[in-house]
Amino acid sequence: MTGARPLDASPLLRREGIGVIVARLEEDIIFGRLAPGARLTEDTLMARFGASRHFIRQALVEMERRGVVRRERNIGATVRSYSAAEVRQIYEVREMLTRQAMLMIPLPAEPGLIAQLEALQDAYRDTVEKRDLRGIHEANDAFHIALFDACGNPYLVRTLTDYMGLTLSIRAKNLADADGLRVSIDHHRIMIDLLRGRDRWALAQLCVDHMQPSKADYLARIASDEIGDSRSSMTASRRVSPAALTRETPSVLPERLMSASEPFSSGVE
Repeated sequence: MTGARPLDASPLLRREGIGVIVARLEEDIIFGRLAPGARLTEDTLMARFGASRHFIRQALVEMERRGVVRRERNIGATVRSYSAAEVRQIYEVREMLTRQAMLMIPLPAEPGLIAQLEALQDAYRDTVEKRDLRGIHEANDAFHIALFDACGNPYLVRTLTDYMGLTLSIRAKNLADADGLRVSIDHHRIMIDLLRGRDRWALAQLCVDHMQPSKADYLARIASDEIGDSRSSMTASRRVSPAALTRETPSVLPERLMSASEPFSSGVE
């Protein structure tokens, strides 16, 4: 019998194959081909990757473990999406963990750490100039993981890394924001400068502030979607004109969007 060797032919190949599928689907999220809430049907993925159903399910289980995908009975797998309350709760945890990790880094930092972060910053800047979205994602995460590692607590680092994965669908859209990427690069440079000094509270606060644009942007999109749904519902049920609908809801959108985004400049975390 001829044909391509199945992806799940051996344990080693199976592990590597799962990683390939997960990476490809993460790329789809990063590039915007899979939006939050998008369905991931097993039949479609089987045809795309030439893999068995069991193998595809293993890949989806891994993505669920990372927090990128949600699997529900009678619904299947979808790209993880969040309510406004969930976003705030997740970021409350990320902010606490990030602040604690930064306060644990001995300052001034060792020259080896500074050199490592500068090299990672150069790689990050290079991917930004090339507009390589996957590269931007990987280089940015590599910078932050190296920074987290300096706290000296591997369990804290593991938890922070898990939460970075959990927020991929929240952070992904900002990877294509040119202005936000410039802000991100500037923040990274200031983090490195602060590591040379002794003000760990300034370092901790900058790292917390660094996360806010993605959070604010996602909350703004939720608010915008809610307003859009509300307008569609009102139009269908009351059959009002667009002008009348605008007059009826003048204050809701600006107030909610401003509360979510006003304190922070755009950026990529």
